[in-house]
Amino acid sequence: MIFGLPRLPYYRNKFVLVLVLIQISSIANSSAESWDQILRDGSGRVTIFYFPIEPFVYRNHLGEIEGVEKEIMDSFFRFVEKKYKVKIHQDWVEVNAFEDLVDNVANCKSGAFGISIISRTEERAKSVAFSNAYMPDVSVLITHISVPLLQDTSMLINHLRGLKAATISNTTYQYDLQKLSNDYALDFSYIESENDENVIDLVSRNRDIIGYVGLPFYVIELNSGKQVKRQPNFQIKRDGYRFIYQHNKGWDRPVKDYFASYLYKAEADKIIRKYLGNEYSELIWGIAGGNKLGNQSDEINFLTREKELQSRSLLASQNEQELQRVIIVSISIGLTFIFFIALLLIKNNRIKARENVLLTEKSQEMQKLFDQVKAQKDEITSQRQLLQKKNNELLAINKQKDELIGIVAHDLKSPINQMSGLINLIGFKNDSWEEEEVKIYEKLEAANRHLKELVERILDLEAIGKKAMNYNITVADMVAVMFETYNDFKEKADYKGILISTSQLSGELPVLADPFFLRQVFENLLSNAIKFSQPGTTIYLASDFFDEYCHISIRDEGPGISKRDQDKLFNKYQTLSARPTGDESSTGLGLSIVKKYVEEMNGSVWCESKLGKGATFVVAFQKV
Repeated sequence: MIFGLPRLPYYRNKFVLVLVLIQISSIANSSAESWDQILRDGSGRVTIFYFPIEPFVYRNHLGEIEGVEKEIMDSFFRFVEKKYKVKIHQDWVEVNAFEDLVDNVANCKSGAFGISIISRTEERAKSVAFSNAYMPDVSVLITHISVPLLQDTSMLINHLRGLKAATISNTTYQYDLQKLSNDYALDFSYIESENDENVIDLVSRNRDIIGYVGLPFYVIELNSGKQVKRQPNFQIKRDGYRFIYQHNKGWDRPVKDYFASYLYKAEADKIIRKYLGNEYSELIWGIAGGNKLGNQSDEINFLTREKELQSRSLLASQNEQELQRVIIVSISIGLTFIFFIALLLIKNNRIKARENVLLTEKSQEMQKLFDQVKAQKDEITSQRQLLQKKNNELLAINKQKDELIGIVAHDLKSPINQMSGLINLIGFKNDSWEEEEVKIYEKLEAANRHLKELVERILDLEAIGKKAMNYNITVADMVAVMFETYNDFKEKADYKGILISTSQLSGELPVLADPFFLRQVFENLLSNAIKFSQPGTTIYLASDFFDEYCHISIRDEGPGISKRDQDKLFNKYQTLSARPTGDESSTGLGLSIVKKYVEEMNGSVWCESKLGKGATFVVAFQKV
């Protein structure tokens, strides 16, 4: 029988076999689905090829696929299914080598994607299409931690000449090493590695090996104690990590729609921070932002954190070396003792004399070992004392901070209470006031009450002890809170000759948030819009709903924000190139407070701006 068919005469049997093969071929070709075919059918199947590399895409201890890129792909397919009303079935296929990814995606008969922190190159772009970048792509040149930081390029080149280079085949790391070798005649010999972690491991164990790795892997492995050092002179920045998909299959449209969507803006940054952590995400975005090496402040912050991790690694290495030396000394003592017993059993004077000479030499070697151990202990003691001193300084600074907060808590409450009393006293005479005077009094009373509540809530001792604000989360209408804020700031805008338009602010947007702190967010953003707008311009307040998220936007016609300033927009004490139009003061704290309040209430905030064309700040919460 052939494929379960009964035996037939030779020609009939052969004819049936041909029909079966034709049908199998037809089924195989029908799986070559394009985006247009999926739209027509309402459903389809795609294959996602991946090369595992933690924490971007890998299998956990349960065998489930997870990671930064896995969740971004899940977000993409959720967006596509919801927007276009289709059902997409996914087949996840692991490849054996990174270099196989592009070929597998390009030659797959069904719709196919590929992920594994892929950098865009012109050669790869001939075979596959690339999505928008979702994360900075920076390659750093690493050496062993014992190699000094060589700021002088000629000194670094002299050190690198003739060394071995660890790399991964058919990657931008290999291309960068080959270009460096060719440009400066370094004559590298190459060591093949499977992934970034293996490259870092090789460099950390050998002073004569160097390599290029991605900045995220360098930060992660440095924190784990690997003894490597970054040489910033040859740091290379590309245009971002992306995922790949097939040319001419129609996927360009849904991919571009996804990266332009509010869903991507709301979820991508949270996914990256989930796997890399807030601290290391800030380091990576900071060192990658702005120009080739990031701005000076980001580089200093990165170097400070890098030095702390290297010091910890060096201390661990010293402890390990001390343990090894103690073991060596113990073994040496044991061997010497056994050797001494053997000498007592030897009766030949000539042999005894010779062995005594050897024993003396061994004793001298042991003394040297003891001296080295003692020197090592002294050095470790000195390092511990230095660390203790630094710790005491930090404790003192923290104590001063607590004392200052206590002073603020008591000294602010007293004058505010006095003002409350005076305002109440003045209020007894309002029978004879004119309508305008009554309005001024009511605003003064509301402002004082608002100030008192703000001070009490921010300085709540329980919240400070927990290092978190005391939020009262409830169902709040974002539109109503925005109108309250508008009413408080309308007079200030009128005084400056600025119109606030509320024509696009309507309906209800119920979300889970603290109305008090939500209002602080809107006050900061609206205050900034007025502060940086010229007289005669308009500020537009709008409400909208996208992909189950409620949005409030504040758009001005001010000077706009440059790409360089946007990278540091929500950091503490950051002053931007734009200046207030009415000589108002700016501490650089407002937007960092906005970001803290919004994110701790599980919301998102971002800025959309082009230099010279105003700025739009968007606050988003999931609808109740």
